[in-house]
Amino acid sequence: MDEFYETEELSSGPADPDAGVRSALGALDGLDDLPPAEHVARFEAVHDALRAHLSGDA
Repeated sequence: MDEFYETEELSSGPADPDAGVRSALGALDGLDDLPPAEHVARFEAVHDALRAHLSGDA
């Protein structure tokens, strides 16, 4: 029974729940340097990444 409590998952601590959000939002870095015509595609990619993260697919 002690073996159950000695799992790697428990000893390493919980995963950072915000890491996926920070990663997705990082795609907005440098947006000011892009032409406005490319902003929509970047926003859509971030939206898709956030949606995947929130649904647990990421």
